[in-house]
Amino acid sequence: MSQLPLGTSGSGTGPGRDAARAAKVHVQGLVGGDPRVNGIGLTHAGQAWAVKVNVVDEQDYPELPEDVDGVPVVVRGVGRISAFGVSAG
Repeated sequence: MSQLPLGTSGSGTGPGRDAARAAKVHVQGLVGGDPRVNGIGLTHAGQAWAVKVNVVDEQDYPELPEDVDGVPVVVRGVGRISAFGVSAG
C-alpha cells in the first residue's frame, strides 16, 4: 500500500487543501513583494486545490513555476485593485 503525499484527499483528485496552503506560503515567498501581484490565495483547478496568483496584467507578471510540490499555480489578470472609494493615484 502506497502512502499519499501530505494534504492529498485520497480520492485521486489531486492535491488537497493542506498541500495547497503549504504551496501558497512558498509562492508568497517567491512573488509576494512584487508590485505586479495583487494577491495570492487558494482556488480549485478541476477537483484539486491550486494556488491562485492575482496579477495586474496577465501579460506582465513575475516568473512562476507551473506547480509547487505538485500543487498547480494559476495566474489570473484582475487589473489594479484599490479600496472602495479610494482612487489609486
